[in-house]
Amino acid sequence: MNSVVRRIALTALLAALLVAAPGIAFAFDESTSTIPASSEANCGGCHDPWPSSTTGTGDNERIGVHGGYTTTTSKCTECHSVHAAPANSSVLLPGSTVKATCFTCHDGTQGRGVYGAIAARGLSVGGNHSVEETNVVPGGNANTGGPLSVAFAGPNGTMSCTDCHSPHGANIVAPFVRERARTGLNVPMGSTYRSSQILKQRPGNATTATVVYGSDWCLGCHKGRDAGLSATHNHPADSASTHATPFNYSYVARLNAGTNASVTTTGSLGANNGGYLMPWPRTPQQTGHAPICQQCHEDARNPGSLSTTGNAGTVIPFTVTATDGTVGSNNPRFQTFPHETTNFRMLVEADATNYTDNLCLNCHPLAQLP
Repeated sequence: MNSVVRRIALTALLAALLVAAPGIAFAFDESTSTIPASSEANCGGCHDPWPSSTTGTGDNERIGVHGGYTTTTSKCTECHSVHAAPANSSVLLPGSTVKATCFTCHDGTQGRGVYGAIAARGLSVGGNHSVEETNVVPGGNANTGGPLSVAFAGPNGTMSCTDCHSPHGANIVAPFVRERARTGLNVPMGSTYRSSQILKQRPGNATTATVVYGSDWCLGCHKGRDAGLSATHNHPADSASTHATPFNYSYVARLNAGTNASVTTTGSLGANNGGYLMPWPRTPQQTGHAPICQQCHEDARNPGSLSTTGNAGTVIPFTVTATDGTVGSNNPRFQTFPHETTNFRMLVEADATNYTDNLCLNCHPLAQLP
């Protein structure tokens, strides 16, 4: 089969699959890596790189059909059914709900999506964002620190995919290093890539826009957890209300690799387990900073431990060698946060139903306790 015939066949297959009923899963590649022209010719309709001017960061990020609209593309029809949408779809979506439409491509029933990968491996899901199931935000009430009912975009006011993600790539956060393994052959396994995950700057229609992913993004919904503004007492977290230049997911102090390391350097929390350990006394980079939300709440992993005196620590390397949790020894095994995790309350270290002192001792060694 020559290259022209192969391209025609693949194009026809993609067209058939993209209009299939929800349940057909795809593992879209959002890499910034360069794809050979011979392969990209068949995929460019969805995976065109968008202009660097869109984010102002210089990243030509691939976000599938969620951006890069031009007069010569036909991306609208991949998600909108102009003349044959269900009767209850007010925006001409092919699925009965936003979630059903998103799952046409991002379905996790076979363990290849951000939902479903854990259960597909025979494990229990310890925590998740209950999409189209609830409208209650834990810690959403800034005055009491308790839960808050919110009118989200899903059916009956429940939380939907579009409460966190911008399906058209508009007003999204700056790209950051992500940990999820990609299935695209152009992305070497274990390599890092940058993506915005099309996260909205105003999750849940937050009143304040957050351009950089970090604590302040989470606090857009979980306002009762804001240590600097909430009327309740919370564990300190670096945010705009607690620090003039707070750490964020792309910029934290990370403990160096090696046994009993005591030096930190600044870098991304993503794809590096050194950011989950804080020796005592704090290093120069850590001094004056509290952890960001994601240093306690992220995908389940073993980041390592501090020494008996607490002034140094040993980092267990970040290791991802396969996609979708198929290799149990990977650390972290799954990269699905903040959609779901094996751990209680989406904590870095816990089990499915509770957490222990192990998590606290990553930053509060016994020698430091009063």
